[in-house]
Amino acid sequence: MNSALIYTDLDGTLLDHHTYSFDAARSTLAALNERGIAVIPCTSKTRSETTKLMQALAFDGPMIVENGAAIWVPRDWGLNRPDNAVDDNGAWGHSFGPSRGMIRRQLAILSIEWGNRYQSLCDLSDKQVAAVTGLDLDSAARAKRRQHSETLVWLGTPADRTTFAEQVEALDMRCVEGGRFVHVLASGGKAEAVSWLNHKIRTERPDYADAISISAGDAANDVEMLEVTDLALLVRSPVNEPPKPKRQGGLMISDAMGPAGWAEGIEALIARVEEEEDRGRLLSKRHDHDAA
Repeated sequence: MNSALIYTDLDGTLLDHHTYSFDAARSTLAALNERGIAVIPCTSKTRSETTKLMQALAFDGPMIVENGAAIWVPRDWGLNRPDNAVDDNGAWGHSFGPSRGMIRRQLAILSIEWGNRYQSLCDLSDKQVAAVTGLDLDSAARAKRRQHSETLVWLGTPADRTTFAEQVEALDMRCVEGGRFVHVLASGGKAEAVSWLNHKIRTERPDYADAISISAGDAANDVEMLEVTDLALLVRSPVNEPPKPKRQGGLMISDAMGPAGWAEGIEALIARVEEEEDRGRLLSKRHDHDAA
């Protein structure tokens, strides 16, 4: 039986905000792999970006992309394919909302008033995306391959952004803030995707039936995800103040930043999970919650 499932944000959490390096977490990742503990990215990145990163990270399981707008699962990973899933390149995909094209059509309603206060990341050239993100040109091109969300480079004030978000919500969509950009979704975000996938894994993979779920993130778009797992890690950021999840217990805040903070926190939480007495209490609490 595997003791835990880890759902992690990438940029600013497992990856350094400025360099995208995960060197500080390499030994922790190797130890998790040896224990059979799955690490599942839950990121604002596209499937194309995440696929490349998963190869570098030696991850071979599911991914949650575009702030929870879609999930991709390898066909040989042991989960049943939903009837409405799409198949592509050895994996099936499940989306939680409409296409990016529909989101852009809805945003066009607001463009007369707001169009000079944001730029769509996908409308920029690869060189421009590289300049605002620090990515290389190949990764910049991958960042533009969005299918289920729209990423905006915000040019207005924070107050403008709040008003814009309210008008987006009036169109039955939502704005979430990441470490760099504003993301427009027409789905429930990371929390909905993590909850859906976590239930599916526990139900369909006997080796994860009693796994404790852990989430890790650093920004406002991670807060809801941090609320729905058994345990959570808030990783300190060099560019943002820590967001404030509402949960009362089961939350750890790292001392270090980025991948060093991720490694520090994940090691501590896994040690906690593997203490049998604490594990039994967590499982009992979760089962009581599920029954309520």
